[in-house]
Order: sequence, then C-alpha cells, then structure tokens
Amino acid sequence: MAAMPDSLDAVWNHAWARLLAGARGRGDPFHQGVLANASEDGPQARYAVLRAVDPDGGRVAFHTDRRSPKLAQLQADPRVAWVFFGHGEQLRLSGTVQLHLDDAEADAAWAATRLLSRRTYAVPLAPGTPVDFPADAGLTGLGAAPPGADAQARARGHFALARLTLDSLDWLSLASEGHRRARFRREGGRWQGTWLSP
Repeated sequence: MAAMPDSLDAVWNHAWARLLAGARGRGDPFHQGVLANASEDGPQARYAVLRAVDPDGGRVAFHTDRRSPKLAQLQADPRVAWVFFGHGEQLRLSGTVQLHLDDAEADAAWAATRLLSRRTYAVPLAPGTPVDFPADAGLTGLGAAPPGADAQARARGHFALARLTLDSLDWLSLASEGHRRARFRREGGRWQGTWLSP
C-alpha cells in the first residue's frame, strides 16, 4: 500500500485520484459505491456505478433508468450520500443530484456508453417490476450482440444521467499504523478541509 497522505492537500488529491481510477476501471473497488437517498418509505440504498468524475467542479456522475423509483425519489429530494470502500479506505460523498434526461449532457453520456451496456435500458419492464420468473424481465437471452437501432432509440428514452455536485467529501483510512480521517466541505464556493478523529 502506498504511503498514507500526511497533509490535507495530499488527502484531497489522493481522494480525487481514487475516484478517477474508479470511474475508469471496472475492476477498481471505487468503481461502484453504495448510493443512499430518502424516499416516502424511508432511506433507500443501492450500488451505483461511478461513471464520471470532475475534480475541478467537485462533481461525480452515475447513470440510471428513468423508469426506476430512484428517479422520482431524486426529483422529490435530490440530496444523496455515496459511499465507496476499498484497500482500507472509505470515501463518503454527499451533495445534490441534478438529473439530465433529454439535454446535451445526457446525450453525451449516452453516446459514451458501450453498446452492450445499452441493452439493460432497452428491456420493456421498469426496474423493480414484479415478475413470475427471472426470464420474464426481458434480460435473459439478450446475448452478446448490441441492440438494434429501434431498441437503442427505446433504450435512450429510458436513460438518465445523474450528476452529483458535492457539498462534502469525507476520507477515512484504516491502517495498522493508525487510522486517519479528513473532511472537506464546500463553503462559499471554496473547499475547506479539516482533520477529524477517526
């Protein structure tokens, strides 16, 4: 394991490097994190794939199916927390989500998705729809071929980009030589960091 960051600037840069690596690599532990939000039924949490990272803007992004209950929940209350863990380090991100459905940002995100990834957005049933058998969900038998033009158009209509603007980034390192924790908060457009007791 690399040396533990020993300054707030080093922690800040290290945390964003972790997120950038997570967005680029499917095998990276920071590629997926637990995304939590509020709903009428109480807290909701699920894994979400980290798709884009903008350190300068303090933003990260994920994709979702606009038919998912999550979309309506985020429209009602856009505050979320997103937690990542790997190699003895935890990152907790919190902030506000902006949803992009039919704008240029959503179009660009859609264009950057792999063709095979688009298959899940082409299925006829919304996520969470009860089915009698797994095959009834429409995912079985999709095969390795990318969806055709009609299916891709339908899939694009189900796709949404969710961009999270961070208010807070909390880093925790669990190490035998001693745990360390730091938190960064956006205050007046600037980030302020502080060490915390782990």
